[in-house]
Order: sequence, then structure tokens, then C-alpha cells
Amino acid sequence: MLSQPVFGDRSLTHAFYQAVIARFDEPLSLSTQALLRECTLGFAPCPDGVKTFFMIAPSLDRAEQLIAKIDNILERVAELMAGVGQVALCIVPPGSEAEQAVDLQNLEKVPADCLACKIFTIICADAATDR
Repeated sequence: MLSQPVFGDRSLTHAFYQAVIARFDEPLSLSTQALLRECTLGFAPCPDGVKTFFMIAPSLDRAEQLIAKIDNILERVAELMAGVGQVALCIVPPGSEAEQAVDLQNLEKVPADCLACKIFTIICADAATDR
């Protein structure tokens, strides 16, 4: 007889993603780590089903600073997060209605009053060299 799982699928997935996010910024520069600590991070599929890593920045300035470091962020996502096909960098200022409604557990689309969102596609280097 098989034992009952201790965690449900959803809680296990949630715990896994929390652990991935907690380790995500370890090899990145200290300035990138500081920027990411100001963001809300999470996962959700986009409307066409591509698993997306969301970084929700508190301001345009912070988002622009992250864009300057996006190559390193995309490399880290590709290295650590198999199956994630894109990164979305969104701007949702603190105190906005969208910030109050952001629940990355149930996020199915970009927040309604998000000021901006830029999508970056993950290009797997291994797939290009396997051809």
C-alpha cells in the first residue's frame, strides 16, 4: 500500500517555486540582488501557456536598471528554471490598485493597471548547440 503524500501537488509546487526564487539571485552581482529584493517575483503561464517568470518592479527607474542587467538575469533563469520560456518585467507602483490585487499564485495575466510590461524570451543555448 502506498502512503498518502504529505503535501498536495499545489503546496509542493508552491514550496518548490519559493525555494527556486530564494536561490535565484545568489550568483548575481550585489547590485542586481538589491534590485531584485525590491521586486515581487513569481511564476505564471501566459495566455498561450508558456511558463513565465515575473519580476514586478516598484518603479520605472528600477525596471530600467533591471533591463540593463537582463542578460545576466535571463542566463540565470535558463540555468535554474527548466521549462520557463520567458521573463516578464512589469511595473506596478506601490500603493496602486494593481499592487493590492497581485496574487502570483493565481496570476493569469499582467495586472490590470500595470504601467508597463516587457517580455523577454529565454533562448536555450543547449538547444542551439545540439543541432
